[in-house]
Amino acid sequence: MTLVSRYWVAITTWIVLILLLAGLYAASVVSPYRITFLSGWLLFVCILALVMYNLRNRLSFVSWGASVGWFQFHVSAGLLTLALFVVHIGLRVPNGLFEVTLTLLYAAGAVSGFVGLTLLTVASRRLVTGGEEVSLERIPIMRERLREKIEAIVERAVSEDHSTILADFYDRQLAAFLDEPRNRWGRFLDSPRSRRGLLTDLESLSHDLGEKEREKAEELRVLIHARDDLDYQQTLRGTLKYWLFIHVPVAYCLLIFSLVHAIVVSAYTTGVE
Repeated sequence: MTLVSRYWVAITTWIVLILLLAGLYAASVVSPYRITFLSGWLLFVCILALVMYNLRNRLSFVSWGASVGWFQFHVSAGLLTLALFVVHIGLRVPNGLFEVTLTLLYAAGAVSGFVGLTLLTVASRRLVTGGEEVSLERIPIMRERLREKIEAIVERAVSEDHSTILADFYDRQLAAFLDEPRNRWGRFLDSPRSRRGLLTDLESLSHDLGEKEREKAEELRVLIHARDDLDYQQTLRGTLKYWLFIHVPVAYCLLIFSLVHAIVVSAYTTGVE
């Protein structure tokens, strides 16, 4: 979806929102139903639609339409619930344990949604400049391949050049760098501290290396960059994945509590037992 298309989708969403709120206000004047009753059911429908986005991602084998369109709808529906929630509760303070729980669940869902949208925006922009995009599941495999390439270069330096300078560098610093991603928070903040320090130390060895060893050191430099890019992507993609462990359960809990709340209120309002 192009930037212009997203712009018009956002404009359309807010027009629909304004018309919906105007309709709710008119209904509260001419209809016997209270505005809280109507806004509550509309809010429940929106929450159900939001949860459907997660189901769409889980049931990817079913043709549910383009993912970008669903995501745009998810964001728009989330914004719509904010206005509906304010209309629904008005200035009234939640009363009782159930209402307080329902309000806290909605607040947690809304806040985690905004946090997730921010993370996704930041990650999408940074992943463009973070080297070749790799899925989270493939990162461990590619990391192991890079380790094998680096170790092969170090072994060739020892066998072909009869020098242990690169091997000592590997044992002293590079092996620890390859074991596990370092400086996770720094990588999330786009800090190249670990890579920069390692490359600086590698560069400082150049005056002790022969011509062929320098070529191997250059190969190591390229592979260190590649490994650092993988760590960078793992940090960003992992953060987005773990964020879902908060947002999605909260959304399902909110849906269940909202359904119970809607049934109880509808039964009480309409006289249904």
